[in-house]
Amino acid sequence: MSKLSQTKIQVLDQFEARTDEWSFGVFEKELEQAMGSRYGNYQTAKLTIAEADRDGRWPNTVKGYVLSNYRAFGNSPAELVSIASRILASLTEEEKSYWKPANK
Repeated sequence: MSKLSQTKIQVLDQFEARTDEWSFGVFEKELEQAMGSRYGNYQTAKLTIAEADRDGRWPNTVKGYVLSNYRAFGNSPAELVSIASRILASLTEEEKSYWKPANK
């Protein structure tokens, strides 16, 4: 079990329960708001997603963050490459078409 803070767990739980289509940027902003801008930023968000994946928890949140980031930039941040590779390899053809980068 990781040592995620209660604040991070609350944000992860919140996103895991969501049924709307949100993006990595929304997650980053929510985490920053919950933690305060001094501690919460996009780097914190990426590390939180990596830790959530290591825990094997919050699979929808991890997948949503990674895929929306991939769609926006056409690649994955270095911290999430192995997670993204695993997720992308598991997608159906329809999902691959949906999540393909906007510039491809």
